Amino acid sequence: MFRMNQHKHVASSRTTPLRRAQRAVLFFSLALLTACQGATVAPEASAPSRVRFMDYRQGTVFELVNEAHTDRVELYSELRSNTETKVTSDEVMDALLEYLQDAGFHSKTRAGSAPRSSDTYLWGGEIEQRGVTKYMIVGDQTSAADRQLFIDCYMNHVTLWSNTFQLQRVDAGPGEVFKKPELRQ
Repeated sequence: MFRMNQHKHVASSRTTPLRRAQRAVLFFSLALLTACQGATVAPEASAPSRVRFMDYRQGTVFELVNEAHTDRVELYSELRSNTETKVTSDEVMDALLEYLQDAGFHSKTRAGSAPRSSDTYLWGGEIEQRGVTKYMIVGDQTSAADRQLFIDCYMNHVTLWSNTFQLQRVDAGPGEVFKKPELRQ
């Protein structure tokens, strides 16, 4: 005859209060985790935004707009004389605006639009968001700290602009795409 080894589990008819509390916390945590996994949070719609930085000495403009501001296909389908404006995703624009805020750029701005060209100033930066335009300009009289803040923001913006994919139709002949308009003659 087979004898089965039976393991006897010694189970107390009563569990300790600590053990009951641990089980309650475990079940509550599992229920909360399960409930949270099924729920999705609708992302907040991004505001139409535009960020433009200008180097007045070189005559260059680097402008980023988000998809809420400008339709990518519409912009890139138009025949344009320049490639200064690029469209980025709403999420990337939100991250750029957050970076500029955290860096202190917003605290140095004035209401209104930056000059499109200048013989007096070196650089300009402009943010348009929720229908409000603010700008900062840098000249010889700008403090070293403000100049450094601006350059950091400018360089981060230009790096992002350079890494934003674009297929713009440009009004130029072969080999003339990257020439300044005054050099096309």
